Amino acid sequence: MTNNEIESNTNVTKKIWRLLDRNPCILRNMRSGLINVRALASYLIREEKIKTTIDAAVSAIRRYNFDAYDATYKKAHTIIREPTTISTRSPLAIVSVVKDSEVQHILPRLYSGIQLDQGDILRIMQGNRSVNIVIDGHNLVFVRRLFPKKDILAIDENLGEICVHNIVPTGRVTPGILAISANELAINNINVLEIMSGSSEILWFVEERDIQRAYDVLYQLWKGK
Repeated sequence: MTNNEIESNTNVTKKIWRLLDRNPCILRNMRSGLINVRALASYLIREEKIKTTIDAAVSAIRRYNFDAYDATYKKAHTIIREPTTISTRSPLAIVSVVKDSEVQHILPRLYSGIQLDQGDILRIMQGNRSVNIVIDGHNLVFVRRLFPKKDILAIDENLGEICVHNIVPTGRVTPGILAISANELAINNINVLEIMSGSSEILWFVEERDIQRAYDVLYQLWKGK
């Protein structure tokens, strides 16, 4: 590798720090002494195609602010260990519709066909260009008929919801809680289609076939000893 091909130390450091920021599982194992720094440097150079030397990458890893990482996640884990309740629900469906004036006038009509007082759910999430409607599977026919076909962007069926209830109030202002939970699901190969949160709860939407595994992962994280 020639000098012209080697990136500046500052650029390399920024790249490696960003990679570590995005990989809490690596950071956790680093702090536990389970990862060899030189092997990690070689891996990052190879996989991310960073134009640098092993020694420069090792130096960047060693200068990463592990103390700030530890403080953030230690506080988040303290919140996670507070008493909570976890529940599941399925089958659900998510209907994505375009966000326009026609859909805006149709949305209130959802309440005429969904029996909230009988336990049906209706969760509406608004994005910049679309509106996602979460409903019980048995209400999918009603929603399909309600919206013109041209306004329906996508329909995801056979989904499950895992809800972590009764999160302590300080959980809303504590960084890292969502990141820790999402990381645990990801390393267990569980795809999350949607996430919703309220004042004291977080809802995770996964494929119904993954709901038991997702529940087990979140249960061990939030309520495991």
